[in-house]
Amino acid sequence: KINNYDTELEELLDCPFCGARPIAYLQGNEHTKKKNITIKCPNCLIRRTTGAIHKPTEWLEGTAIQLWNNRIN
Repeated sequence: KINNYDTELEELLDCPFCGARPIAYLQGNEHTKKKNITIKCPNCLIRRTTGAIHKPTEWLEGTAIQLWNNRIN
């Protein structure tokens, strides 16, 4: 089940294609071995999913934000 994780992550840059504010979704939790964070543009639907096994949610969040923000515009 995918839950809305945080729609207002301040560190996220806007979508490189349309400029809309992205939304982040978390799949899994601290009790599961595998977690994914998907960052998606609600306008043009471009997305990036970052996953981890045996890593805390904070680590995964930081990594997902860094990968979204470090893409080529």
